[in-house]
Amino acid sequence: MGHWLIVARYGTGADPYRTDLVAEVTGDREQAEEALRQVALTFRGPMREKRRQVYRMGESDSYLVRVKGRVSATETVLSLAELVYDSAEPDGTPKDRHPAW
Repeated sequence: MGHWLIVARYGTGADPYRTDLVAEVTGDREQAEEALRQVALTFRGPMREKRRQVYRMGESDSYLVRVKGRVSATETVLSLAELVYDSAEPDGTPKDRHPAW
């Protein structure tokens, strides 16, 4: 069992390289990939969404989500990140528990 983050990367005028944490998932790779797919289908877009296009990037660890609204459009890259090191553990190996922040 692993610990995963779903992150969103996008740009705005004032902050061209913004990254946000969208969700945390505990489970195996397949569970994390399904959670990512579900987020891609529902991730926030402009008000009054008219069209959503979801593109898979690579094997399935990232999606490009394009959403067109009535007056604006957004493009967001949603990606999976797997926890591979945790300094709270004596040997750095992540354990099957949620990290305490």
